[in-house]
Amino acid sequence: MTDQPAETPPEPDTEITASVTVTGSQAALLRDLAAVLGRTPEALAIEWAAGALRIPPASVGETVPPDDWGLFDGPADLSAHAHELLREELGR
Repeated sequence: MTDQPAETPPEPDTEITASVTVTGSQAALLRDLAAVLGRTPEALAIEWAAGALRIPPASVGETVPPDDWGLFDGPADLSAHAHELLREELGR
């Protein structure tokens, strides 16, 4: 055995830079959502790209049932008929 010092692993980089580009209707939705939440569209775009923020592929009520987007945060029976009621209202 030799008295050589153990190799130390290289220090990890302390900085990570990421870039996300969102266009079209999803960009518009992120801008609107950011305005409502008081956050930046860039922060929401990063969350969306990471999978932490779910955006429906179309407007709520068109191809995505409203109850599938988590509009209700309460008891399960609260949203039992919400999809039907919203569809009726959107159809007027």
